Amino acid sequence: MPNSWYPKPKYNTNRSLYEKDFLSKRSKRYFSPRKGEFKLLRSKLFIQTISVILIFFFSWGLFQFDGPVINNIQETVRAWFTKDTDLTPVFNAIKTIGFYGDSFERASFEVFAPSPSSSLEPMAIPVSGTVIKPYGWVMVQGQSSFHDGIVIEAPLNTPIKAAYAGTVLEVGENEKLGRYIVISHKEGLVTTYGYCSEILIKEDQIVEKSQIIGRIGRVGDSEMGQLYFETSRLGEPVNPMDLLEKNNHGI
Repeated sequence: MPNSWYPKPKYNTNRSLYEKDFLSKRSKRYFSPRKGEFKLLRSKLFIQTISVILIFFFSWGLFQFDGPVINNIQETVRAWFTKDTDLTPVFNAIKTIGFYGDSFERASFEVFAPSPSSSLEPMAIPVSGTVIKPYGWVMVQGQSSFHDGIVIEAPLNTPIKAAYAGTVLEVGENEKLGRYIVISHKEGLVTTYGYCSEILIKEDQIVEKSQIIGRIGRVGDSEMGQLYFETSRLGEPVNPMDLLEKNNHGI
């Protein structure tokens, strides 16, 4: 295969190379809204508004009565409303992602999900370069789309290093990522490396952290090489920048 190809413009048409095996049904809810879904969104907002009003009147009415059983219920409800809870991370995530379709549910899930880096050492940098496409919501041909990985620009044929020690799950080629590598690591972490010009490992091979596994290729008419790098844990996408050792000069 030549070192240059044109990947499909929408990165999120298929969320991950391993969606069939790893992604849960819940994760499939987070695709960008399609035509006709905005009516459903308006309906959801109406139902949520009515629910809030009903909860308010229920709470107000509950405190109009007295009795041993009622008092216990009142104490429980009072604890819910007075308990110290830091909602700042939720609001920050919502502000960053933006209200678009089911983004609020996605933001809440990501904030309260266990931290993927809680028991993992810092990830080795797969390629030193500049991030030219970030993780998260991006605009593709005028439409908002969730980008599951990052794209790093570096000189053509720069060596690609394994982020962690692990086992090679798949080596292949498709229209989206060109030549790619998928490696499984401990604690359900999976890394994907796309746009490779050369692959130096094979399936089922055990690799060490920072081991050279391939070289980056060219995408389209770009003069520089590019690496598509994706991380997921237990089937859910993880921002690679949260796991990388960063400095002030890119990655």
